[in-house]
Formats: sequence, structure tokens, C-alpha cells
Amino acid sequence: MNHPLETVTFSNGGSYGKRECSPGWYWDHQKPFHDYDIFYVISGRGVMTLGEETFELQKQSCLVMRPGDLPKATQDPKNRLTVLYLHFRLSGAEELTSRFPFPRFTLVGESFQAESMLYQAMDVLEFPVPLQELEFDCLMKRFFANLFRLHLSPQEPSGFSVRQMQRVRQIMAYIRERSGIGLDQELLAREMNMSAQYMSRLFKACTGETLKAFIARTKMQRAGELLVQSRMSVSELAERMEYSDVYAFSKSFKKVFNVSPTQYLAGTRLSQQVPSPRRRDR
Repeated sequence: MNHPLETVTFSNGGSYGKRECSPGWYWDHQKPFHDYDIFYVISGRGVMTLGEETFELQKQSCLVMRPGDLPKATQDPKNRLTVLYLHFRLSGAEELTSRFPFPRFTLVGESFQAESMLYQAMDVLEFPVPLQELEFDCLMKRFFANLFRLHLSPQEPSGFSVRQMQRVRQIMAYIRERSGIGLDQELLAREMNMSAQYMSRLFKACTGETLKAFIARTKMQRAGELLVQSRMSVSELAERMEYSDVYAFSKSFKKVFNVSPTQYLAGTRLSQQVPSPRRRDR
């Protein structure tokens, strides 16, 4: 069954930006909202009331106003609010769009990167560009897909808490950002402020793949890109990926892609498509 998010299209509501709330700021909206609005707290503290619900505002709070809302908000005078706001409209699935069931309030946490996503959506709206409407729709769906995911049951079907799953996603993101290069489990554990043993056990339990195998697979994904995009030889690539010799590199490469580096390069030149890496060592 499709999620309601898949049935609608997002479009620009015409108002967005960043606001540093001045001393004495308060919000008492007199006319009911006619569209939707994301209200995201970058810093500061305050309180917002929506109907009979009251929400404590703090850094990384995300509220979604809906048509008909009359928000009222105040801020802590000693810790004033800085917020991002983004109005948007919906079309499609008319029976849903009158009051789409977006999560009302979310404390998103660091792993969400909500601020970055919202800035991306705003940047798309700044100037007329090709496929602007499509890109905005895609960015907003990505934002809300992440938001909905945070509202899954606190104990996911796997038996792991949302916090544990977020930690594993942070580990994966850190490894991908560095293409797996120059990483070992002790270094990674220090960066993640976790013990190496617990981190390794948690990663394997949550993903079904060993941490060592994920690092190696990430390195090979980057190696495959460089093999196609650069003029590096296999031996140069092996050295770049920190392998002791070409044989060890080729063995790891074949374990992920099921072909040798030479066969991989020949195949991509013929098809102009990069083979998808296989997941191994579960």
C-alpha cells in the first residue's frame, strides 16, 4: 500500500526564509492558514500553541502548520529564536490534501540534517531554473520521508531503538563521506564516541553486514567510480585505496562487483553503465 506522501505533489507557497526574532517578538496569527508551513528552529527557545496543543521550542524543533491553523508563539527573551520557515502547497489526492497527516511536531536530531535540506529547497526557489518544480517536489518529499521515518514506533520491527538506528546511519554516513579510505574500527569508534566492540556489534546486528565489510564495499564503490572517471592504472588505484598490492585490491574488487577491475572497466565502456555492487559478508 502506498504511503500518502507518494500521492501528492509539493509546490512553492510563495514565502520562505530565515528569521532572527527581535526582542519582544511574539506570533499571534489572526487569519487561518491557507497553506502549509514548515517552522524549523535553528537556535533559541520558546513555546508555540496550535489549537489545544502546546509545544516547547528548542534547537532542531520542527513544526508543520496546516491549513486552518492559528499559531501563537513566544520566545525566551534571554535565548531568542532563529528559525527557518517555508510555505508550500499540495496538489493531488484531493481527499488528503485538505488536512494532510504530516507529523505536527518533531525534534529531529543531528542525523536528519533538516536545516541543510530546507536551505536546498529554498535555493531551488531563488531563481527560475529548468525542472525547478520537479526538483522542489523531490526535495520536499525527501524532507518529509525523513520526518515520517522519525515517527515510526520507538522500537522498530528489528528490535532496535530509533536512537540506535540513527547511530548506525551516522556511522554509515561518516564512512561514505570518506569513501572508506583511511578508516579502521578504532579510529571510527573514537570519532563516534563509542567503544569499538559495541559499535561493531551494533552495526552488524542492525544491518546484517560486518563493519569491516561495509568499509571495504564503500572503498570499492569509490574505486569503481575512479576507475571509470580517471586515467589511474589499477596499481595506482590500489595504492590510492590503501591496498598493499594489486592482487589484494583486485580480490576485494571482484568480491564486490563479481568482475575484475579490467573486466569492470571494459564493461562500463561498452554499456556506459556502472554495475551495481553486490552486498556481501552478511
